Amino acid sequence: MNKVTPLAPSFVSHPATVNAPKVASPANEATPSPARLNDLFRQELVEFGPAMMMCDPKGQITWANASCRRIAETRIDGGIIGERLRLAEIAEEIDLRRTTVFRDWDFAAGGSVQRLRARFEPINEAGGTLTGFGGLFTLLQDGRNGQDETAQALDRHMDFIRLSSDWMWETDAALNIRLVTQRVVGALGMVPQQIIGRNLLDLVASDALRANLQRRLQKLSPFRDLPFDAEDATGKRKLFLMSALPVFDPASGALTGYRGAASDITELTRREENLRAAKESAETANRAKSQFLANMSHELMTPLNAIIGFADVMRMGLLGPVENPEYRSYVRDIHGSAINLMGIINDILDVSRIENGQAEINESACNIEELFDAVARLIQERLQAQGLDLRVDLPARLPRVHADKRKLKQILANLLANAVKFTPRGGRITLSASVARSGDLVLCVSDTGIGIATEDIDRVMHPFSQADAGLNRKYEGTGLGLTLSLGLAKLHGGDLHLESTLGEGTRAIVTLPAARVIDGNHLTPVK
Repeated sequence: MNKVTPLAPSFVSHPATVNAPKVASPANEATPSPARLNDLFRQELVEFGPAMMMCDPKGQITWANASCRRIAETRIDGGIIGERLRLAEIAEEIDLRRTTVFRDWDFAAGGSVQRLRARFEPINEAGGTLTGFGGLFTLLQDGRNGQDETAQALDRHMDFIRLSSDWMWETDAALNIRLVTQRVVGALGMVPQQIIGRNLLDLVASDALRANLQRRLQKLSPFRDLPFDAEDATGKRKLFLMSALPVFDPASGALTGYRGAASDITELTRREENLRAAKESAETANRAKSQFLANMSHELMTPLNAIIGFADVMRMGLLGPVENPEYRSYVRDIHGSAINLMGIINDILDVSRIENGQAEINESACNIEELFDAVARLIQERLQAQGLDLRVDLPARLPRVHADKRKLKQILANLLANAVKFTPRGGRITLSASVARSGDLVLCVSDTGIGIATEDIDRVMHPFSQADAGLNRKYEGTGLGLTLSLGLAKLHGGDLHLESTLGEGTRAIVTLPAARVIDGNHLTPVK
C-alpha cells in the first residue's frame, strides 16, 4: 500500500491512501503474465502520467498521483504551490455550476514565472448526486514569459466563449458545420458531434426563414439578429436570433466559410406573446365593461326621467296639492334621490365615453372668473349646511382659456364636491388660478380636510376607487369624480394630480397647456 503524500496543509486536510502496488524489478520477479503487465501499465499511467487528483464535494483531496504531488511540492517564492491552491472555492463553484471549471495560476519562482493550468470536472452518481470532482494539472515553466500574445489572445477568446450564453458555430464555404460550441446542448439538446457535418441551412425548420437566411448569407457581409427556428432533440420548435460574418482567406481572398452565434429567444418570445394576449384580453374586457355600463346607464335613464318628472309634478302640485305632509316629504326625498342617481349615471356615461375614445369637446373662449362664480353657486348650499368657508383667489388680469366650458365646470364641480365631502365642519376650501412660468394655466382646489395617505393617492385616481373602500366607510360615493376629472383634463391636453398630507388637507391641481391660454402674453407668470 502506497500512502499518498500530503500536498500541503492548505492543499489537503485528510491525506488518503490508495492501492498502488510497487513495480517489481526483473531481479526479484520472473517474467510477468499478461494480466500482471496490464496492472503494471495501468499503475505507471495513473501514478506517473498527467498530474491528477480527486476531491470530495468540500474540496478535501481523497487521492492524488505522483505527478500531482510533485507539482504541489514545487518550490515557489514564499512556499510551495500546494499551499496556494484554494480547492474549497473550486468545490463551491463546481457545486453551483455542475460543469467544467478552468483555472490558471501564476507563481513567482526565482525571478521567473511558473503557470499552473488546471481543469476540474464534477463527478456524479447515477442519480445525479455530486460526489466530488477530479482535477487535471499542467505546469508551464516560465509560463508568463513563455506565452506569446497569440496564446494569450486564444485563452481570452476561449474564456469569452465559455462564458457566453449563445452557442457559436463555424462552417465551410458550402455551409457545412465544422465547429460548434458546447452551449448547443442547452439550446437544442444535442451534443456538438450530432451537429458537426450537417448543413447550417438544414437546421432551420421554416422554409421561409431558411430562404431568408440563405439570401442573407449570400450577400457576404456581416449581419446581426436574423430570426430563425430549429427543432431540438425532442422535436420541439425553438426560436433563435443569429448573427454571422463571412471568413475569407487572407492570401487569396476566397471565401472559406462563415462564423456566427445564435441566441435562444424561445422563452422571451413566449413571455411577450403571453403579455400581449393578456393585454388584449384586458383591453377587450375593459371595452366590454365600458359598453355594458353605457348600455345599462341608458336603460336606467328612461325610467329615472319618468320618476323625476312625476316627482316634480307632485312636488309642485300641478295636478292638485298633496295634503299629507309626510307624503310631501316622501316626494321631496324621491325627487332628490332621483336627481342624485341621475348624476351618478351621467358620470358613468362620461367615464365610459372617455375610456372608449368617444368623448368630444366643444371649445370656446372661457373666462375663468365667470367659471369660478358658477361652480361656487352650485355648492353654496352645501357649504352653508356644513359650515365651510370658500375662498376664491384670482390674480389680476387672468387670461381666458380656449376650452369646453361645460367640461371645465364639471371638473371643478367634482373637485369642489370632494373637498366639501372630506372637510370637517369649520374647515376652509380655496379655489385659485394662476399662470405657471411655462405659460400653462393652473387651476387648484385645496382644502383643510382629512387628507389622503401617500400610498393611496395613485389608487383614488382609478375608477370606483376610494381611500376608504370598506363597506362601512364613513364617506359615501362612487369614486368616479377624480377619474372623470382626470379624463376631462386630458381631453384638453392637460393633467390632474393630487398633493395631500393625511390629517392636513389636499390640493387638487388641474393644468391646462399654454397653447390653450388666450391673451397670455401680456401677463407676468405667477411664481
